[in-house]
Amino acid sequence: MSQDKASRSRPAAQAESPRARLILDERAHRLARLDRTESATVADQTASVLLCPVGENLYGLPMIEVASLRPLERLSRTATVARGGVMGLVADSGRVRQVLDLGRLLGAPATREADGYLVILKAHPDFALRLGERPVSVAVTPDPTNPERAQVASLGDHHANTLVILSVAALLAADPSVGA
Repeated sequence: MSQDKASRSRPAAQAESPRARLILDERAHRLARLDRTESATVADQTASVLLCPVGENLYGLPMIEVASLRPLERLSRTATVARGGVMGLVADSGRVRQVLDLGRLLGAPATREADGYLVILKAHPDFALRLGERPVSVAVTPDPTNPERAQVASLGDHHANTLVILSVAALLAADPSVGA
């Protein structure tokens, strides 16, 4: 039985002709280049965002703008929290940050809930965004006709859903209570 197996197997590499070896090597290099090109093209077309469900809508914060994410444990309310998206203050890593409710910034009704998740922002260290639902990091493919929209490319519950890419600077600039 071992002779049958040996006779059916491919000849040893030293038995291959130099021309056959050259053809196989060229094919391997060509396939490797194609694979790298396809991977680079897919990587160029996708972006990483923090997927933030707000009600029935999906929003994405570019991961480049996110410093960290953590559960919201204690929120201090102030007398001026009734305006805009400001919910209160939170102490985080030796810094006091204003907590802004993302849903409220996007026009959703105000909430009195003091739990959820905090998104600490890189470019705006004095602010944190509060999310009611746990956000997840996903890869998205931007819509070439509308740069504010993208489609979720990652597998999971939201695969192939459309979301709106948010600009943190625009969110903060649109709310007059920010910084108050």
